[in-house]
Amino acid sequence: MIKESHRQPEQASLREVVAAGDYFIHTVKKGQTVRLLDLEGNQAADTLFYSAEDSAERYSAMDTIREQGNVYLTAGTMLMSNRMNPLLEIVADTCGRHDTLGGACATESNTVRYDLEKRCMHACRDSWMLAVNQHPEFQLGKRDITHNINFFMNVPVTADG
Repeated sequence: MIKESHRQPEQASLREVVAAGDYFIHTVKKGQTVRLLDLEGNQAADTLFYSAEDSAERYSAMDTIREQGNVYLTAGTMLMSNRMNPLLEIVADTCGRHDTLGGACATESNTVRYDLEKRCMHACRDSWMLAVNQHPEFQLGKRDITHNINFFMNVPVTADG
């Protein structure tokens, strides 16, 4: 569902441009809003969400899909945790669909999808590994890299699955 945001970007408490292939790791406090923009087009923002109080509680694609009865994420979607708690709500959306089924690209999947010569191509899982290794204060590791959302990526689901 297309829904414009009424919030003013200049009133943001933090503004950060994340270069393609880079990562951003940050704690979002209750009541704060995260705004994701695809500045150049043809990008996807692969994201992971965790509870700030307990990183073992994290975004769950399965619980989110089941609770909303829809595979597509858009305005009005409540992102659920693996403990059935709401983590975030998508309050505005000018894209209309965001993927949570396809998972994050990895070196291995890039070689299968594109070509063996693409094994050195950037992979989101590599960025996340770098993030958790460079930020031990979040107490995250490789096992914590689970369900993700690919914002700005529309992966159609056909009638035959």
